[in-house]
Amino acid sequence: MTTDPNDDDQILDKKTQILNAATRLLTVQGLQAFSFEAIANEAGLSRQLVRYYYPDLDELMVDLCGHLQKVYQDALVGGIVDVRQVERLKFFLDFLFGLSKEHPMPDNLEAYDGLFAYAVGSASVKERLCVKYQTLGHVILHELAITHPELDDAACKELSFLVVSMMHAHWSYVATLGFSPHHNRIARGAIDRLIASYVNDPPTAPSGEIPWSRDG
Repeated sequence: MTTDPNDDDQILDKKTQILNAATRLLTVQGLQAFSFEAIANEAGLSRQLVRYYYPDLDELMVDLCGHLQKVYQDALVGGIVDVRQVERLKFFLDFLFGLSKEHPMPDNLEAYDGLFAYAVGSASVKERLCVKYQTLGHVILHELAITHPELDDAACKELSFLVVSMMHAHWSYVATLGFSPHHNRIARGAIDRLIASYVNDPPTAPSGEIPWSRDG
């Protein structure tokens, strides 16, 4: 019995194989080494087969955004079931800053800087990354609102934007540039102090700015 090359499971398996290879390539060698030929070599596939599943590099990079997002979601969900509701915010923050030993972050953080660099010239990848980070911001906003009901929606939105922004910058320094992972605790402690500053001295008036807005 022959296998139908258009079988959905086979397509998913091959695409996952290609996306895993692309992740490893971006993580280890960065965007400057990124090409169909390099991805094919890393995946152990022919260049023609990679181009069959991904004729366009933009399409591959958009799928890679979703692939990496799922990897992180799976790791987060695995940790959420192990913590109580009142501890969820702490778990989220510990996870995002690499301090959750039972549920460590995936070891592919450098790939995100490659995606950001690629997004400069790709509207589709830029859109996908915006949606991904906005989604993460909404999750943090939700957990902040549950843990700190004394904070209003505007304060939670500001904090969610600051937390996600600091997380991304932090991992660019630590994962991509190679600063010591001991900075994980510095950044994580700063987040707690930032949240405490909003709780102890909440903004008295709206700033006029809208976090997560994409207006000009």
